Amino acid sequence: MDPSLLLAGAAGLAGYGYLRPTELFRHAVGARLCLAGLRSQRVRLPRAQVRVWSGGHGDPVVFVHGFGTEASVNWHAQLPAVRRHFTVVAPDLPGFGASERVADERTIAFQVACLHDLITHLGCEPVRLVGHSMGGWITLAFAATHPDLVARLVVVDAAGLRFDPDLSLQRVLLPETADDVRDLMAANFRQPPRLPRFVLRDVLRTCRRELTTRTEVLRQLAYGAEFLDERLTNIVAPTLIVWGRADVITPLALGERLAAGIADAELVVFDDCAHSPNLERASRFNRLLLTFLAGVRGARSPRTTLAANA
Repeated sequence: MDPSLLLAGAAGLAGYGYLRPTELFRHAVGARLCLAGLRSQRVRLPRAQVRVWSGGHGDPVVFVHGFGTEASVNWHAQLPAVRRHFTVVAPDLPGFGASERVADERTIAFQVACLHDLITHLGCEPVRLVGHSMGGWITLAFAATHPDLVARLVVVDAAGLRFDPDLSLQRVLLPETADDVRDLMAANFRQPPRLPRFVLRDVLRTCRRELTTRTEVLRQLAYGAEFLDERLTNIVAPTLIVWGRADVITPLALGERLAAGIADAELVVFDDCAHSPNLERASRFNRLLLTFLAGVRGARSPRTTLAANA
């Protein structure tokens, strides 16, 4: 190939990486998942068209991402590892990632209904569910609404219970400046990545583009009428609750309340993590996740709080 063409291609890629680093990151994550044997497809459901990552073999495990992100980004450290032992399914929720934007996407009940549509469409019930943050709320609500369809449940720093939120976090979750984005990283990770200014500005651009959806979803998360405090007793599946002790978005007290309210629940605390232990301590989290999904439980009684630092 002509060296000048290679040079021009490298320059173009570098320029694209500078102007749209978040898009480049998504492409890189998607390429990594494809190399790991996963594939992306669009699935038309009764309520919305969604993008779904899937792969592997064996019993199905459905991963549900959190607020303001998408499946490949939220679960990129888990999907390749879990697909070696299970069939993994990871949708972009309606209104997020590459899935369709629809009018009702901002309610938890709608997301639960779409999750039910997907699981029914794929014929993978009963299913193992894994949810993070807002995705934890959705999976908890699904397990409370359809207890017969859930074989095992894993929630990570989940929302879904009533509490008095730190209102100063609205600036972080709905960032208006690059400095707000840096604070968002600090809220998610106890040791946040050091991102250059041009990356922070591009993340901000993405957040501002999704401002209407983000604002309404955040309002529902903080003040909505779909909290699960009175419905936890409906959840009968064995449940693993994983939490970062330093989480300021959904404080550890919420995890403790979930463990106390779900009959067959185990709470594991990562002392050195904040809101995203699945990313911040991915190897440790994956070992814990795979052991639980396989049906292996330690000699512990339910409702036990453990530190996970090994």
